[in-house]
Amino acid sequence: MTDEHSASHTIELPIREQFLEQTIVEFGQAGPGAFNPGKIARELGVTVAMINHYFGSRYGLIAEAAYVVYARYIGEMFEAVTKAPRVPEERLRAWIRTQIAVARRVGAWGMVLNYPTLALKESLAFDPKYRTLMSAKFEVNLGRLAQLILDVKSGSVSPNEITEESGDLKKFLSNPTLVALGSSIAMSTLGAAVWMAGSHAPSADSKDAHQRAEFIVQAHIDHLIQQVKNYDLGQGVGSQ
Repeated sequence: MTDEHSASHTIELPIREQFLEQTIVEFGQAGPGAFNPGKIARELGVTVAMINHYFGSRYGLIAEAAYVVYARYIGEMFEAVTKAPRVPEERLRAWIRTQIAVARRVGAWGMVLNYPTLALKESLAFDPKYRTLMSAKFEVNLGRLAQLILDVKSGSVSPNEITEESGDLKKFLSNPTLVALGSSIAMSTLGAAVWMAGSHAPSADSKDAHQRAEFIVQAHIDHLIQQVKNYDLGQGVGSQ
C-alpha cells in the first residue's frame, strides 16, 4: 500500500477535536503558566476567537481537556486491571502501576487534576459540568480500588467488574475504613508518580535513586500490598 493511498484514507479530526487534542499535549508539556491557546489557534489556521466559539473561554477549553485526560486515565487503569491475570494481587498491582505510569505521562495535567486551586488562577471558572462528570468517574474508580482491596483480603477475584452503569458504590463508600485505606493507597501512589517523574527537587539529581527507580517502585507496591493484607477493615464491607 502506497503512502498516498494510506493518506487518502486518513480521517482528519474536526478542528474542534484537533484543538482539544493539541491542548492536551501542549498544556501537559508547558503547564498552566506557559500554556498559550493562541499558539494552537495559529497552528491550526483559525482565529483566537474560535476558542470562545468552541469552548466558551480559555478555562472552558482547559476544563474540557482536563476531563478528557481524566476520563482516559480512569479508563486506562480499568483496562490494565481487566487484562491482568485474574489473581487479586496482580490486579491491584496493575492498578497501582498504571496510576504511576499515567500520572508520569500526563505531565502538568497531574497538578490540575489533583490540585486545581493551586494550578489554575481562576479555578472557580472550572466548568461545573466537567467537575461533576469527573467526580462521577472518581467515585467509580474509588469503588474499583475498594473492590480490588477486598479481593486481596478474600483471596479471590469478584465475578463482576464495577462500571459506571453497574456496581453498588454505596456498599464501598459507606465503609469509612475501606475508603481511608483506598485513599491512602491512591495518595501514596500519586506521590510515587511525582517522584518518578523527576519533579521531586531534592532527589532530582540523585543518580543512585534513579538507577534504583524500578526497584524502589516495586518495593513501594509490595509494601502497599502487604499493608492491604494486614489492614483491619473492622465490621464493614470487608467482613462480608
